[in-house]
Amino acid sequence: EDGRVEVCVLDRGPGIPEAVVPQLFRPFFTTSEHGTGLGLYIARELCRANGASLDYVSVPGGGCCFRISMPGQHTLLPA
Repeated sequence: EDGRVEVCVLDRGPGIPEAVVPQLFRPFFTTSEHGTGLGLYIARELCRANGASLDYVSVPGGGCCFRISMPGQHTLLPA
């Protein structure tokens, strides 16, 4: 789309509760007693630093999807 490349990672798990979605990328937010809450935050910051974006996409019927959208190859090469 618009010369961008997208990578989608999907699973068929229980999904993410709607109440949690607004907090997904906040540093130190976790629903796991063993997590640090930094994984999605760091992943999104790395994407941004490289001109890409990382977003959560809700999946009807369960599961979840995280989408990385980045500039197409032609925009990264010198002219």
